[in-house]
Amino acid sequence: MKHTMSYFAPGMVIAYGHAIDAKLHKHKLWQLCLPSAASILNNQPLMTSTIIRPNVLHQLTMPTGWVILAEPESLLGEVIDEMSGQHSLTLPTIQSDAKIDSLFEQLNEFPTLVAAIKHNPYQCQDVRLSILLSRLDACLEGSCLKPDQWRAKDVADWLALSESRFLHLIKAEFGIAWRPYLLWRRLICALQAIKSGQNATAAAYLAGFSDSAHLSRTLKSTFGMTSKQLLHSFGSTQPVYSIIE
Repeated sequence: MKHTMSYFAPGMVIAYGHAIDAKLHKHKLWQLCLPSAASILNNQPLMTSTIIRPNVLHQLTMPTGWVILAEPESLLGEVIDEMSGQHSLTLPTIQSDAKIDSLFEQLNEFPTLVAAIKHNPYQCQDVRLSILLSRLDACLEGSCLKPDQWRAKDVADWLALSESRFLHLIKAEFGIAWRPYLLWRRLICALQAIKSGQNATAAAYLAGFSDSAHLSRTLKSTFGMTSKQLLHSFGSTQPVYSIIE
């Protein structure tokens, strides 16, 4: 893929531009394709928007339009999952415009979808989780992240919560379950390190992966791409922690 604009945050990627998947591939994310022009999906004409389920082989050629990727265990993933089961669902043909506000306007018939995209953990109401976010930001922007420091039980104890209450709050406030949220944060950390000049081995270690092969396998299973392909595809990405208003 090659995009002119993209937004990358834990649990979702939203990208606008020109998409070409040269080979059949699959990934574990929901994919919502909103073309602005006639496209080709799996060698068949694609005239309207469509949803690609997780772990389904696909090949997309789209001259221009939006692609939304969503973690299955996120609110956005659940909304797209529900939409995929509606046989009468008709998604709009998106007008060519790279502004995300325009995308929201064109999706006004799907308020739950727009709300899930806009769901912002930095606006969470729970003070304890706000403190947790600050700690995560400080750690993931440095070199101190180790997976064993972020087990749900340990974090819940630190916040003086039961583990079940902590997991419930995370899903309600962050819009994504704790384990995939933390994995996305670690992947973003590794990609930032590679983009700043670190090699894959160093980036993997900084983000808590056992080695570069472990990082590569995780990227491939999550996005269907290597780190180089991912950085090339989303090279114009907005800051990964930017807030989508």
